[in-house]
Amino acid sequence: MLYKVRPATDRLAQDAYEAYAKSTDNKNVRGEQLPTWGELGTPVQNAWRLAAEAVRHRVELNA
Repeated sequence: MLYKVRPATDRLAQDAYEAYAKSTDNKNVRGEQLPTWGELGTPVQNAWRLAAEAVRHRVELNA
């Protein structure tokens, strides 16, 4: 049996945020500079964690 190591939610959330930032040239919808992951407040980081877990859940259920 093949076992996969699941990335930590924090890693998934940060990777997703950083991919989003890269895709928008690190700008928000108003053209302002996006903060780095470490500069985001806890509530915003938690929102990205929740989004990452929602995607993980969807992928694992449909795998």
